[in-house]
Amino acid sequence: MKRNNLFLIITSFFLTIIFSACLLGPQDTEETYTVWTESVTYSEFSSIFGDILNDGMYIKLEFDSYDWEKISSSLSTEEYHIWSKEIIKTWLIGRGFGDYESTKESSWFATIEHGFLASRTGDTVYMIVK
Repeated sequence: MKRNNLFLIITSFFLTIIFSACLLGPQDTEETYTVWTESVTYSEFSSIFGDILNDGMYIKLEFDSYDWEKISSSLSTEEYHIWSKEIIKTWLIGRGFGDYESTKESSWFATIEHGFLASRTGDTVYMIVK
């Protein structure tokens, strides 16, 4: 009788593990990206970059490894995020991008190694760096 109980306990244990593994299955993990976000006034942006950025418009740049080396040392940990492409898209929508533009630019961010996008809404310029 004791042998049967031990067999039942061991069998139950292994069946529970196997059943749990089947329920959990392989987890789909969405790729994530390290990004930094910041917002500044248009006058601050203009004095730093010297570019004209009209209200409602945006610019984007892709960095080579040399430029990234220079830029990355100045990035703070305060506006540092680990985001998926979908979260980047949502962030862009929250800064005035339409569905088409946010899909296009979040996909661009997912394919580049390092880059920068700045958009202007009124007197505020929103920036995201990857």
